[in-house]
Amino acid sequence: MSGDEKTGGTMTLDRPSAPDVHALRVTVTRGPDRGRTAVVSRGSVIVGRANGAGLRLSDVAVSSFHVELSARADGVEVRDLASHNGTFFGGARLGSATVPSGALLEVGASVIHVELEAELAVPDDQLASFGALRGTSPAMRSVFAVLSRVAPTPLSVLLEGAAGTGKQLAARAIHEASRQAAGPFVTQSCAAFPAGLGDSILFGDGRSLSVLDAAEGGTLLLTDLSELPQALQARLLAVLDGRERGPRPRVLAATRRDIREMVNASTFLEGLYLLLAQARVVMPPLSARPEDIAPLAYHFLQSMPADAEGARAIAREGLDELRRREYRGNVRELRATVERASLVARGQTITAGDLAFERLLTAERERAASANDLREIAPFKEAKRTLVDEFERDYLKALLLRAGENLSRASALSGVERHHLRDLFRKHDLWGK
Repeated sequence: MSGDEKTGGTMTLDRPSAPDVHALRVTVTRGPDRGRTAVVSRGSVIVGRANGAGLRLSDVAVSSFHVELSARADGVEVRDLASHNGTFFGGARLGSATVPSGALLEVGASVIHVELEAELAVPDDQLASFGALRGTSPAMRSVFAVLSRVAPTPLSVLLEGAAGTGKQLAARAIHEASRQAAGPFVTQSCAAFPAGLGDSILFGDGRSLSVLDAAEGGTLLLTDLSELPQALQARLLAVLDGRERGPRPRVLAATRRDIREMVNASTFLEGLYLLLAQARVVMPPLSARPEDIAPLAYHFLQSMPADAEGARAIAREGLDELRRREYRGNVRELRATVERASLVARGQTITAGDLAFERLLTAERERAASANDLREIAPFKEAKRTLVDEFERDYLKALLLRAGENLSRASALSGVERHHLRDLFRKHDLWGK
C-alpha cells in the first residue's frame, strides 16, 4: 500500500524490511511535558502515561501505552497501540506507518519530534540458535541476542507473536539457560481454566497443589495471557509484587495479542503488565525471515527419529517450492509440511513432486473446512467422525504410496496390525484384495 492510501480512516504505510541501524531521539515540542526527551539506540520506545513507557507523558489525552516508535534505516516506524485519541502525522491518523526523520507527530494534546541520529555499528553477536530455536536471519539473531541476555536474570519475560512462531520453545530455552534450570518448568494456559476453578488452579485451595506451588523453584509459563480472566489478574498481581503471600517462581508469559492495547481498553491491569513484561520479546513471523526456511527444513529433517522411515535430504527445487509457500501457521506449519513430505517421499531426497503430493493431502481438507465455515455447525460427534474419516483416508493413501501397496510393509511403517490395517483400507475402498 502506498503512503497516500487510507483504510478505514487510518493511514497504513509499508513496513521496511531493513534492520535497525540508527539511534532514535524523541522530543516533546508541545504540551505539558515540553522539552522531555528519550533516546534509544536499539529496539523501540513507547510513548504514553504508564510507568513502563520509555517516554512518559502527563498529558491526560494520551493513553497509557499510546504509540510505539522504532528506528529504521529509512525512517521512523510508528505503530499506534489502539490509543483512545490516535496518533496523527500531517493531519492523517496513523495505524502502522514509517515517517521520515524529523517528523512531528500529534499524540493527545502534545506534539513529539522524532529524529534519527548517527548510524550505529551493527551488533557482532552471531548466535544462530538458542535452545531449540534456529535461524540465521537478522531478525532471529536479534531475538537470540536478547534471549541469551535475559535468560540468566530474574526478569519476567513477555513473549509475543503469532501462533507457531516459537513462543513456547523460547520460554523453554529461557528456563534451561536460567538459574532455575534444575527446577520444574510448568505451563498453564490462561484460556483453559474451567469455570469457577481458575482461582484454585492458579493459587490453590488448601487441598490440592496449585500451579504456582508446582512451579516453585523453577519457571511458570502462562500461555494465552490475553485470556487471563480479569478476576484473576488482581490476585496474580498481588502475589507477584509481594502483597499476598505465596510461592513466586520466575514467571514467563506468552500471547498472540498486544497486551498494551488491552491496558488502553481497561481489560488488562497495567500493573500486572508491567510486572510480566520486565523484558518483552516479539517472535517474528516466518514471512519476515524467509532466509530461515532452508536451514529450518534441514534441521527438521535431521531431528526426525532415527528409526522413522523417510527422506533425510531435500533437493534444491524442493527448497524453492518451500520458499514459494505461505505459512499461516509459521514455523510450526513449516515443520509439519517438511515432516509429511519426508514420510511420503519416494526416495531419500524430497523433491518438488513429493511436496506437490504433500499439498494434495491437505488441499481437500482445507476446501472442506472452508465450506464448513459457510454451513451450520454440525453436532460434535458427527463433526469429529468426519475429521477422523478425512484423516484416515489421507493417511492411508500416503501409506499405500509409500509402501507400494505391500500390506506387511504398510503395517511396519504405520505400526498398525495387518488385519486392522486391511479393514481400514477396505472401509475407505482403498484395497481391492
